[in-house]
Amino acid sequence: MPLESDLADSPTASLPEPEASAAASIGEMLRTRRKAIGKTMKQVAVEAGLTEGFISQIERGISTPSLISLYKVATALGTSVDTFLSQPPEHAHSMVSHAGERHGYNVETKERVYEIIERGFPGAALNGCITLMPSGYASELTTHQGEDFLYLIEGEMLYEIDGKEYLLKAGDTLHFPSSLPHRARNVGPGPARELWVGTTRILPEN
Repeated sequence: MPLESDLADSPTASLPEPEASAAASIGEMLRTRRKAIGKTMKQVAVEAGLTEGFISQIERGISTPSLISLYKVATALGTSVDTFLSQPPEHAHSMVSHAGERHGYNVETKERVYEIIERGFPGAALNGCITLMPSGYASELTTHQGEDFLYLIEGEMLYEIDGKEYLLKAGDTLHFPSSLPHRARNVGPGPARELWVGTTRILPEN
């Protein structure tokens, strides 16, 4: 999902030009919401556990946040992450998740796709998501409460957790406290798919 420098400020984390222009709409929505409630970028950054520089990059359409970071920014702005997804999630409960029936959601870029797995029952503690990440993808440095469990379905990812690097290939797993600073980068030649299971409730309970 670390070194002290923020990946979002590095060239590898900046989006290509077509994605940057697409990200402008989400940046404008976030900036409009922030100003409407009278918060500064620094306040939002502190509450979301991100850097002020990264918040600025989102608002200017230079970078797009990961789903978990978008959730935290939306929470800091007193709104729901649903507002910024390509289509509103159904918020249904299902004990079974069939591969061909899950919806794919985008956060302003078609190359990164999130398949949000429905919670099996009301009040469930665990949340799941399968993420497709294009080659070269690099996430921002982030922290949040709870636990993260990752299973790499395919590809090759480099995860940085609290200053240490972990190279994962298909079939490998990673389990860590989400309060540790962490980020990820696709270092393989092609796209990577990751199953995330965590205690952070990205979507609100219906």
